[in-house]
Amino acid sequence: MRDEDKALFRDMMQSVKPLGQSKKLGLKDSRPPEKTPLIKKSSLKANDDQPTSSFNLSNHYTTVVNSDSILSYSRSGIPRKRMSELKGGKIYWQARLDLHGLRPDNARESLCQFIEHQYDAGNRCLLIIHGKGGLHGEAPVLKNHVNHWLQQLPHVLAFHSALPRDGGCGALYVLLQRQRG
Repeated sequence: MRDEDKALFRDMMQSVKPLGQSKKLGLKDSRPPEKTPLIKKSSLKANDDQPTSSFNLSNHYTTVVNSDSILSYSRSGIPRKRMSELKGGKIYWQARLDLHGLRPDNARESLCQFIEHQYDAGNRCLLIIHGKGGLHGEAPVLKNHVNHWLQQLPHVLAFHSALPRDGGCGALYVLLQRQRG
């Protein structure tokens, strides 16, 4: 970076003040995470010294979704009937992952490991709980990230916001491709 660029940056940042602890992105309220998820979060955490996932996902998303937004995605070639079954909760989910209380980096690693594990196990439909976001109207951090990450994962064919009985706008039904071979 050139000296004049550095000087310009410093000049522009003079009036910037750090956020308070409670307003930083990724911090959740002090409630403990759900105690008995079907897949334990602790077993999915990344080791500090080596990556456990082979996916390199981008964290940069341009479209921001709100806490009450319904998420829906499908790759080309997914039959309309199959997508309709997913939306209607007619494809029973076989495993669940609850990402509540995780910071984005831990949530990304947990999600990748979970998707890989479920694909290897031959499971086709999953429930991913990301939550609805903050209490003060800010954009939901995990919901936005999960929406973006799932679209990048090669095993994910489609996803749609869950029915109220399974978490509504705070959760997704995820359809995985069939295991090859």
